[in-house]
Amino acid sequence: MAAKGKRRGNKGRNIWLFLLLILPAALVVLPTSIVFGVGMIPTIVAYVTDRDPEKPAPITVGGLNFCGCMPYAIDLWRHGHTIGAAAKLFLDPLAWLVMYGAAAIGWAFYYAIPPMVAGVEVGRSEKRIEVLKAQKVALVQEWGPEVADDLIDEIGGGEIGAEM
Repeated sequence: MAAKGKRRGNKGRNIWLFLLLILPAALVVLPTSIVFGVGMIPTIVAYVTDRDPEKPAPITVGGLNFCGCMPYAIDLWRHGHTIGAAAKLFLDPLAWLVMYGAAAIGWAFYYAIPPMVAGVEVGRSEKRIEVLKAQKVALVQEWGPEVADDLIDEIGGGEIGAEM
């Protein structure tokens, strides 16, 4: 129960932080806020749909989505920081493609990299098992089968002897 109340208090503090600090700052730079608000929609969707408490999807998607929005924010800063300039930016299909395409690449990374890393780790583990089995065979050949029996007793099971 205490953890539940603590979580609620932290959430309330985050809302107040948003309302007191971030919201007024967003109003001061409203055109930039509009560009990032619309351009970062895939990150918001990733945050809402990700059920993992560590939120890896919005981190991955958000990083690349931010990179896709940033050139247009810089362009906005250079050529008149107005709401009209921000609205004109959204008439360009290339802007949509870059912002949302970067987010799509983030989704691709989110779904592709963990299985690739797992596959590499499984391969490394299987190679290590092969090396250890070869070392065990060499030890048994050099010292006799009693070494394997002692090894089984030290490890605490007959699994090694059953594999040979």
